[in-house]
Amino acid sequence: MKKHLMKIFLIVFCAAFVLSATVVVFAKEKPGEDEEDMYILGINNFNDSMEFTAKVHADIVEWAEKYGFKTIYAEASMEPEKVKANLDTFALQGVDAIFEFNWLTDVTAKFVRENPDIVVVTGDYIVDGAYYFGANNYIAALVLGRYLAEVVKERWDGRVDAMVFAACYQCGELLIDRMDGIIAGFKETYPDFPEDMVFRFENNNPTGQQTPTTKQIVTDFYTAHPDMTHIVVGTNNDEGGLGALSAVETMGKEDNFFIVSHGGDTPFQEKARAGKGDVWIGSVAYMPERYGEFMIPWLKDILDGKDVPRELSPEHFVLTAENLDQHYPEN
Repeated sequence: MKKHLMKIFLIVFCAAFVLSATVVVFAKEKPGEDEEDMYILGINNFNDSMEFTAKVHADIVEWAEKYGFKTIYAEASMEPEKVKANLDTFALQGVDAIFEFNWLTDVTAKFVRENPDIVVVTGDYIVDGAYYFGANNYIAALVLGRYLAEVVKERWDGRVDAMVFAACYQCGELLIDRMDGIIAGFKETYPDFPEDMVFRFENNNPTGQQTPTTKQIVTDFYTAHPDMTHIVVGTNNDEGGLGALSAVETMGKEDNFFIVSHGGDTPFQEKARAGKGDVWIGSVAYMPERYGEFMIPWLKDILDGKDVPRELSPEHFVLTAENLDQHYPEN
């Protein structure tokens, strides 16, 4: 009898153990509450084909993971229909925040008005109702213009025959500030530089072709003004700077041009290391590889309901062939 009772006890005990183990296993497989509480960030990028925007994307994802965000990614290549579709899809997916990086003010503004519960951060362009992260375009341009004046004074004895600006003027007010600030910074040293010697050209038509378009702009300008010997070319990014440098080298006019740009990214860095810094004299640094590092802690504070500024920008400096290794060691 005792043996029979012992067998029953062992069977019940083993069954209870198995059931308890099964419960533990299923509990581990069930999604945890922490995952349900994660903030969801939609990233609507221009695309990853452009190095600057690819670096921004990668760094945001890295720092989002560090801060416990889930990310959803899409690209729109500045196509209005794609921008709208991506933003609407993010809303349906229940995102808490969106980083929008396509610079189409009207499309984004409409989405912001219709989705007041979603925190929208616009990258490098301003939209009413959205938060702003990115360059302080005017300050960056001022810094670049001041540096340009120093080099012109030192190497050209203050002479400039013309400034040729090739930029995405259709991208809106901030991109205009990004170029006009160069003039303002330059005029702090040369206040009498005439406005009619500043020539402005749209270089983002078609979209994504800024390098060949800028090359054509610079080539055509010099062909039309062959007597000019001191020409400054300014571009709103390093892709435009590449086009300007290609034009100057193709024409064999390295002694007649200075190029300045915005970005301080790999195109400029590679050319500076290749000895082109005498022509492409500087690019103001925007540090795309650190966008996530700067933005994500701030975004988390916004979502946590903390009182933070609605705009955030990194500190800008001019990257040159001389200080390149200080900021970006080659290895």
